[in-house]
Amino acid sequence: MWIIDFESSGLSRESYPIEVGLTNGIVEYQAYIRPLEHWCFWSEQAEQIHGIPRAKLLNEGEPSSVVATQLNNLLSGEVVYCDSIQWDGFWNNVLFSDNGIHCNFQIRDIVEYIDSSNINTEDFLGRRDSLIKSGKYVVHSALDDARILQRAATFSCKDV
Repeated sequence: MWIIDFESSGLSRESYPIEVGLTNGIVEYQAYIRPLEHWCFWSEQAEQIHGIPRAKLLNEGEPSSVVATQLNNLLSGEVVYCDSIQWDGFWNNVLFSDNGIHCNFQIRDIVEYIDSSNINTEDFLGRRDSLIKSGKYVVHSALDDARILQRAATFSCKDV
């Protein structure tokens, strides 16, 4: 099961993806995304949450077209889950559409996976909260957020 998470320039319809993290428990991918010229919106409040300054994206970010292509290469034909289809789906769409690249995978809400797998929602949320509190992850790091969701949804005794 693949999990994807995006960090963004803010929570606005003018916002854009700045980091993506992806895992299936074996393969992982993470990239900072260099903003396109017309991606101008920046929320200082969002930066305080994710801790990624815009300058880092400009200096260290991968071109957004490269990130979209790499995601397609990893995920072609796959179903990928996220914890906020409204926002993660939106930023994924911005990433692909603004680069004129067709997205070759589907994004769905983790709730669909939980329901279809007969996972108890309270158990899932408890495992997610325990992983967050474990100190092993940086919350609002896209890859760590994806790891948390993936491990909470595919719980095994080794994760305790």
